[in-house]
This record gives sequence, C-alpha cells and structure tokens, in this order.
Amino acid sequence: MKKLYIVIFSIIPSLLLAQNSFTSSITPDLSAYGEATNYPGEGEYEIFLGSDGELNKPIILVDGFDPADSRNITGLYSLLDFTSSSGTQNLADLVRAEGFDVVILNFPVYTRAADGATIDGGTDFIERNAMLLVELLDIINTSKAGATNPEQNVIIGPSMGGLISRYALNYMEANAMDADTRLYMSFDSPHHGANVPIGLQHQLNFLAYNGTQPTVEVQPLIDSFLKSPAARQLLVDHFEAHLQSGSLVNFDPTLTLPQAHPFRAQFESNINSFNLSGFPENTRNVAIINGSGIGNSYFAMSNSGPTVTNGYSVINDSFSVPAGSFTATVEVEINFTPAANTTGTVSDIGISIFGYEVEGSEASSQSFMYSDGVDSAPGGLFDLAALTGDIGSGGGTSGDFVNALQIDKFSFIPSVSALALNITDNEIDWHHDINLANRGTTNITPFDNTFLPDDNEPHVQLTEDNVNFALAEILTPPLNISDNDEITFQLESNPIKDQLTLLTDTESNALIQIIDVSGKIVFNTSILLKNRTTIPVNLASGFYILNINSENNTNFTTKFIAN
Repeated sequence: MKKLYIVIFSIIPSLLLAQNSFTSSITPDLSAYGEATNYPGEGEYEIFLGSDGELNKPIILVDGFDPADSRNITGLYSLLDFTSSSGTQNLADLVRAEGFDVVILNFPVYTRAADGATIDGGTDFIERNAMLLVELLDIINTSKAGATNPEQNVIIGPSMGGLISRYALNYMEANAMDADTRLYMSFDSPHHGANVPIGLQHQLNFLAYNGTQPTVEVQPLIDSFLKSPAARQLLVDHFEAHLQSGSLVNFDPTLTLPQAHPFRAQFESNINSFNLSGFPENTRNVAIINGSGIGNSYFAMSNSGPTVTNGYSVINDSFSVPAGSFTATVEVEINFTPAANTTGTVSDIGISIFGYEVEGSEASSQSFMYSDGVDSAPGGLFDLAALTGDIGSGGGTSGDFVNALQIDKFSFIPSVSALALNITDNEIDWHHDINLANRGTTNITPFDNTFLPDDNEPHVQLTEDNVNFALAEILTPPLNISDNDEITFQLESNPIKDQLTLLTDTESNALIQIIDVSGKIVFNTSILLKNRTTIPVNLASGFYILNINSENNTNFTTKFIAN
C-alpha cells in the first residue's frame, strides 16, 4: 500500500507575508550579448510561512520560462498541485505542514525606470534573473538569522528556473558568498538545451512575416517567444541561425545541420566558467525529469494513437485564404527532424493564386551522424496548445493551421538534457540509452540522485511518484556522506517498492543495514555490491535509514521512503 501524504492546510494571514518587489544590487555584464548598457533585474517574491509561523526553514521556488508573466505568484503556487490516489494535493501545502516555509520568486513584466523599456522578466537573460535569486537569498538568509533553529535553504528550479538557480549558486560559490543552501533540486531543466521543432519554427515565422499574406496574430509568438533572450540562450536549434542573409523567412539551404543562436554558446560559456563541473559544489544536487528514463517514445495525440518517430508528419494540408479580391491557397507541410546522418524536408509552405505560387519557402534538416533527430527524443513534453492556442482561437489562416496539426505535443526538454549527461566533443545523442547503473562516460550525471519516470510526461508535471522523491530529499537529507561518497553510492530510485537498487562506482563487499524510525534494525546482510545491485526487501510503508559500510572503509548513510 502506498504511503499517502494527506494534508488539510488553511492559509491564514499570520502564515502569509505580503508580496515584495525588489531590484538586484548586482548588475550582470551582458555586453557579450550586444547589450550596450547593463541594467539590474527586477523581480517579486512572496513568503508562505510554515505551520510554526516563523521564517526558519525556507524552500525557494524559482520561476522558469514564462512569456508575459502568464504564471504570477498565485499561479506558481498552483504549479505545485498534483494528483494522487487520494485526490488533488499541493507540494507547497505538504512541506508547510512539516514546518517549512515556501518562498516563491517570480520574474514579472515591468517598466524599467532607467530607460522606460518594457522588460518581460519571464523571458529575460538567465544571468540577470540569476542575480535576482542571489539578492533574494541574501534577503532570506538575513531574515531567518534571528529565527528559532534556522535551517539551510532548499532551492527548487522548475524548467529554466533550474538554470537560473544553478547559475546563481555557481556565482555565489565563485565569489565567496554564502548561499546557506543544502539542496538544489533541478526539475526538468534544460541543462543541454531545449527544443522547439525547427520545422515548426520555420513555418510559424513564415506565416508571421511572409511578404504576400503575413499573419499578424502569429507575430507576437515570434517576437516575444522565439526571439526572446531566454529562447535564444536555450534552444539547441534556432530559426534565426538558419536565415539567409537579408531574408526574414527563408532558410539558407547550406545550413541543414542544427544551428543554435550565438546566445546559446555564450550562455554555456558563462554558466560553466565558475568551476570545472559547471554545477554547484557546496550543495546536494538532485534532478527530477519528465522524460522517459528507459527510452520510451511518446504519442503524437493525447495518450493514444501513433507514436512519434523520426521524420514524423506534423501537418500536410492546404487551405484557402482571402487575399483582397482574390482567394489564395496556402499549402503547408511540416515534418520532424530525420534519422541520424540523413536529410529530410522539415518545412515547406507555398502561397498560390490562380494556381501559380507567388511566394514559398522550404527548410531541410540533417541530423548528426551520432544521433537521431531531437524532435522524437524521449523528453518532457510541451503542450502545443500552450504555443499556438492564442493564434488559433481567432480562426482565419492561423486557425486553419492549428486545426490541421497532427500532433498536440513535442519533446521540449530531452531526457539527456534534463539529466545533464556527460558528453564529449559536443556530441549529444538525444536518443541515448540511459543506464545510470553503467557509469560509462555517457552515463555520468552531475546529480547525486535522480528521478526518472518510465513514460514521457508533460513538462514540469508533478506526480505522486516524483513528489514522494522530492519529499524524501527535502524531509530526509543524507545523514552521513564522507569524501565524495555521494558519487560512490547512490539509490537508483527513492521512494522504493519491494526492492532496493544501489549504484556504485566500485565493486566491494559491504554490510547493508536498514533501520526503521523506532531504531530497530529490520534488514541486516552482507553482500557484494557491483555497479548495480538489486536487493529484495519487504518493508511496511514509511521512512527508513540505510547504512552502507564497505570493506574499503567507505560509509554512506541516508534516508528513504518505502511505499
């Protein structure tokens, strides 16, 4: 029987502090991105106190990519809702009932006083938002200093928020600033980049800015979403890098391999400049991903029907469009990126009047020899309606286009990206057969613990299983880790059911003990631990302590949950 966290929690005024707007005291240098003048960022935060009514155990939730601030602080709190066997629950409510305080950091749309510019914080440069987190950590650490038994912070970064958090922690460590943070949790974050199918990018950009029949309602999607600083920093294949010189819509036919915007290389250089690993080194780093950990494909529509493959047909249709006193015909075709070392058409669109094409554009894509196309890779799934919903609601050309699509989702954060799997020579196999038990070069991850579902899930979707993993990390930190043992021993999954699977770098004999919350030893055996060792156990639901004492005097103690 699964352990359920059932909480009835009312937010009363004494447990809720007012929303606060603030400006970072650190101004990042963004001149490498072409910024002539550097400005600090502006953000807002709200503190939701735990059951003791005192700020002493902060968990900071950092917003991610969010054009036009579609998720305000209330929306971010709701983002922590999940469905369990007992109904709808909320992760923030659960941890607050345990005495933790939830601090939500949001990046709103604001008018910058210095020059009057409107800044969309949810799509701004990652570095600028990271300095806001640095500022917030200083505020929180100062505020909790006088509290009863203050504890170190926990930072949860969903999506781009995981990169903002990683950058901020790297920056603070490199500059001898005390983040006072014990746990950094990356939640389906694009450490190796994010994906929006390049064929879809080409097609939408053509619809928005072609010279014959531009679709005005699509233009904000291009300007505010795809051309935003954050999208340029994150997308592994970006339409602007493919454009012919002097053209707004046509791709250079010689640039068929994936091309990132120059901002991406600059960001990668920046975030990895602080230390050798590119990740915080004074915190426990864990990752939850939404992409399949066993290489499962995802369905094109809803949760049934055909699965997505290399070169999958996204749309192949035509529709009529009023063009003054004439009627134009728009023919559209979009396909996903092809198999490894092959080239295929990913986008073809033409506008015809009286049977003659008056304007058209085509884009081809070639996949690298070491990886099938990224579009069909296992990963956290982006709901296409979130990208096209507004442009399709008004009917006309954009409405016909949206209605003709044969997918309702795409792989947004590939599993290997969310895991930040170690790579060489920038050769990322998006379809890599993940096997964290086999610690070969391509299976090394910087995370001390990971949660990988079997099936691909919606991006940043909480489930009962990954919430249990998060709770185990938040409520039960490792009790004893010596001399980098966090990479010598690792639980493959937490919570567990029926079996305990241990991962280790070296083969050794070890004494394995499991102790329940009353202090009773409920499992005690000596066993030879190999790279991946599965031990059958029969445990009642609850919290347990795991002790590992190996023959080479390496000791490891942690807590886990049994369901």
